Amino acid sequence: MSNQISGGSFGMSVQAGTIHGGVHVHHESFAGLRPRQLPAAPVHFTNRTTETRLLDGALAGQRDGGPALVLLSGPGGAGKTALASYWGNSASENFPDGQLYADLGGFRAEQPVAPGEVLVRFLRGLGMAPEQVPVDLAEQAALFRSLTAELRLLVLLDNAISAAQVTPLLPGSAGCMVLVTSRWRLGGVLAQGGVLVEVAALSQDHAVELLTRSVGRARTDAESQHVGDLARLCGRLPIALCVAGARLASRPRWPVSRVVRELADEQRRLAALSVEGGVSVTSVFDVSYEGLSAPQARAYRWLALHPGPDFDLKTAAAGVELPLQEAATVLETLVDASVLEDSGTDRYRFHDLIRLHARRRAEVEDSQSERDAVVERIAEYYLSVAVVADRMVMPLEWRVGPAYEREGGGPAVYRSSLEALDGLESELPNLMAVLRAAFERGLDQLVWQLCEAMWSLFLYRKHFQDWIAAYQLGIAAAERCGNQGAKARMRNRLGIGFHNLSREEEALQEGRDSLTAARAAGHELAESEALQLVGMASRSLGRFDESIEALREAVEIDRRTQQVHSEALAQRRLGQALYAAGQTTQAVDELKRACELAARLSDPAVEAMSRVCLAEALTRADRASEALGLAQAAWTVVENSGSNQYQARVMMVWGQAAEGLNDLPTARDRLLKARAFFIEAGVPNLKPVQDALSRVETRLETRQREDDEEHPAR
Repeated sequence: MSNQISGGSFGMSVQAGTIHGGVHVHHESFAGLRPRQLPAAPVHFTNRTTETRLLDGALAGQRDGGPALVLLSGPGGAGKTALASYWGNSASENFPDGQLYADLGGFRAEQPVAPGEVLVRFLRGLGMAPEQVPVDLAEQAALFRSLTAELRLLVLLDNAISAAQVTPLLPGSAGCMVLVTSRWRLGGVLAQGGVLVEVAALSQDHAVELLTRSVGRARTDAESQHVGDLARLCGRLPIALCVAGARLASRPRWPVSRVVRELADEQRRLAALSVEGGVSVTSVFDVSYEGLSAPQARAYRWLALHPGPDFDLKTAAAGVELPLQEAATVLETLVDASVLEDSGTDRYRFHDLIRLHARRRAEVEDSQSERDAVVERIAEYYLSVAVVADRMVMPLEWRVGPAYEREGGGPAVYRSSLEALDGLESELPNLMAVLRAAFERGLDQLVWQLCEAMWSLFLYRKHFQDWIAAYQLGIAAAERCGNQGAKARMRNRLGIGFHNLSREEEALQEGRDSLTAARAAGHELAESEALQLVGMASRSLGRFDESIEALREAVEIDRRTQQVHSEALAQRRLGQALYAAGQTTQAVDELKRACELAARLSDPAVEAMSRVCLAEALTRADRASEALGLAQAAWTVVENSGSNQYQARVMMVWGQAAEGLNDLPTARDRLLKARAFFIEAGVPNLKPVQDALSRVETRLETRQREDDEEHPAR
């Protein structure tokens, strides 16, 4: 009888003749070993409630036939390993057969660790003697699955660079769980049933808590405001928070404010986030950067030069000079690498510290002219988008600048003026950031043209702080260009902003300066516009003669040059000045003329506002019934206009007309709505609407009292 073994023998072999009964084989070293290889959780580990809840859910929902598989993905320094270690140690009772750990080295200068090397360690950790471990990777993986088939183990695979590293290391039991950490969103891991848990920056409260644990509560309580600032400057990223905390812990006499001052300087921030002889935020980010291909690295650098908080796919494509589809591929790769975040449908953003890192790399690897060209391309793109939207909202407005002289459409298509206005408003933080960046780089033609394209946004949605800031830059840019026509327009827009804010002396000065520039440019449209601003500001200051004179001159210019749109506006403003001066009959005549002109235009907003002004004059002329009809007609136009101020004006006139008709409940309702709209619009002077409302409420109270006296309760 032959009883021999050919080939290799792994583990235990049984050689016997005839066997009666069962055979029970025990490997003593394996049977008694429970590996506990997981690193300890960091001593200052803070929160991660959402992520740990997701891990709990993955454990509870373990699938049949294979281990639960979770991919913890996020940028370097987000605390992926800390989270995995913390959760693994706290959930150890769920894994009575032990924990296995391997750093796969995917993000260090040396080659990543080969799966075979890890399997050797895992098999030995499970009790196998070195001579029992096979050499072939497939056999190692098969043996690992066999040994773990009946076990309940937790396996932590740290710093994986690819799914190919992970797959051979998956155990064979549905009772096991595998946590994979990676800076990359490893699609191959997710394709095997893995669950993605994104590990991002901490919340502000938890970032402060982490700093408190590092520095000590006595110090943080004494400087709570500075601690909050420090957390924000660290981008709430755990590694940055730990480094800042370590620096403060090593300098017990330093106030927190000292480190805050250091980090407040963007040029010094990354350098300050390092500990001598220890970790630095820059080195962590460098590892991620070095894993990118050349096109990906260039996109990383150039996209970080985008001045605003986030950007969409088309903006990115313009910035990196790639066709849309190629840009989309690069962006998604950067998201997968956790150096870029997807913040919505086709929208992306950088973590603040990662953006700084990318910009520092751009300063090293790209010339100043290359960096300026990126910003210029981005600004040109935003200008083209804003021009399309502005034309959609105000198609009859005359404009200055080459951007409006280009024929055809643009990069964005809007279905309605309201959608165009919403689109502009959603990009306002980016538009303002781009405006400032372009101004800093001396791109003056772009600056004042971008201001021009933002006009409809400011006119309808106000945003007064940005309005004033934008046109102050626009004026400076136009002056640097020596463009008097652009200067006239920019000063006019700034003056209208001041007028809306009831800063009438400043508005009047801008109107006069705009008039000087318009006449220097020989630009009659700009001259009429400037005269109208002078007229509006003078009226508000009670200088009615100056106001009426300026507005009559504007009407004459527009009539002579056949500018019907501008004439309609000037005519309306003339009527308002006459009304304010107490010349009600003349005001009604001029405002009727304004309504006739407005009716010839395809501009419902101009027509509606002309009707509103006429209604105001008619109410004073004791013709409230006519005024009410005009107000109601105007409301049908402005109800869905997206302009709170237009809606407020109509509601106020409607309320005044209702009061004139002695319909006091309706008057109060409309005036309350008017006040709410004025507040939403940010209008600072609420006295006129408040006075009207108080008057109506007083009359209502008087009426109620008289009614009670006439019909006392029985």
